Amino acid sequence: MKTLFRTAGFGLRRTAGPPCGTTRRRPRAALYRRLSIAVVCLAALGGLGSLPAAAQTRGRQAASPHKAGRPTRTHGKKHRPAKTRCAARSRGKKRHGAKARCVTPRHHKKAHPKKPRPKPASGPAHAAAPALASPGAVTTSTYSNGAGSLTYEIYLPTTYRAGTPMPLVVALHGCTQSADVFRQLTGWDKLAQAKGFIVVLPQQSSSNNQFECWNFFQSADMSRGSGEPSLIAGITQWVQQHYTVDTKRTYVSGFSAGGAMTSVMAATYPDVYAAAGIGDGCEYAATATCAGYRSADPTQAGQQAYSAMGSHARVMPVIDFEGDQDNTVPPVNAQQLIQQWQTTDGLVMHSSLPTSPTSSSFGGGLSGQTYTTSTYGDGQGHELIQAWVVHGMSHAWSGGSSSEQFSDPSGPDETASMYAFFTAHPMG
Repeated sequence: MKTLFRTAGFGLRRTAGPPCGTTRRRPRAALYRRLSIAVVCLAALGGLGSLPAAAQTRGRQAASPHKAGRPTRTHGKKHRPAKTRCAARSRGKKRHGAKARCVTPRHHKKAHPKKPRPKPASGPAHAAAPALASPGAVTTSTYSNGAGSLTYEIYLPTTYRAGTPMPLVVALHGCTQSADVFRQLTGWDKLAQAKGFIVVLPQQSSSNNQFECWNFFQSADMSRGSGEPSLIAGITQWVQQHYTVDTKRTYVSGFSAGGAMTSVMAATYPDVYAAAGIGDGCEYAATATCAGYRSADPTQAGQQAYSAMGSHARVMPVIDFEGDQDNTVPPVNAQQLIQQWQTTDGLVMHSSLPTSPTSSSFGGGLSGQTYTTSTYGDGQGHELIQAWVVHGMSHAWSGGSSSEQFSDPSGPDETASMYAFFTAHPMG
């Protein structure tokens, strides 16, 4: 694109004024003429549609000799071409015996510098404040900050009343999914209506990742105040500020790449999210190898997560779901995720936590998938991690909608189980 525009002459400095008796191109006509060249080049490459409509229109105007020849207007007055005015002045001077001198018309003088546009305010802010959601309806809005923009869906139950705090769940979709598809897969909005909480579903942009995966493996998207974590946290905090939200009961959850990004959010914003729910996801700093193979060393990852918490470090309760037949994010990643969060929580508590589960139970059967639930504690009688292994399940959301991809309707209700864990673990 830059090459095409340079070919058309964009970005070149204007030359000095013309000598007397010559025609000088008006700056705007010259710009339009150059733009028409770029339009023709783009049209030949099939890329005309990528130009703004205004640019296409100006290119067409410049290509028309009738429109290009019209006099320009400056402050509402017509101006003759430079040659005509210069010649007229010369004739007048000769009649009085004076030497002719070419005077550049006023509209060719160096223009006054344009006033600089005001810079947008720094920090998280909406480009345009969205309308507040109505209870009982799914509303789509957009949030922007210095890292970019994300759209998101928000659902308020019909029982929502301003002034009465409600819990908030932020749910992150997986690769190739949309926020709306994930909402229908998981039923987070239906559970929100039944239990009385707000749910927000951010939507990854295809401009950030062509498969619409969250970039949990990119260093720029693994730190507080930068990249995708800043956008997701920004959406969360905007909702907290504009609705009556219980900030001690704000949670984050996700599936697949969204589950891996949930680990990132729990590590980078432990002061925002009270607990995390991860479905078929990965540990913090897992690297992209967790897809199809295994994550990085969980001990090192646990130390990195603790460093990412910084001054906000606190014990992070985590619930994890995994299918033992998952080939997309193999089950070994679930074990590594548990070890990573045990390491991180141990560093926060300045003690080594028991690595063995404090309890295990077996459930399901008959017409549904069987599953094993294991609980890991802090050694002081408090539950920190709850791990669910659904036997026979592949890469799917357990108990999800049968009409959506990546669903195992015969498994235990993952959405309800996560929320039950969340309600048992409010922030401090």
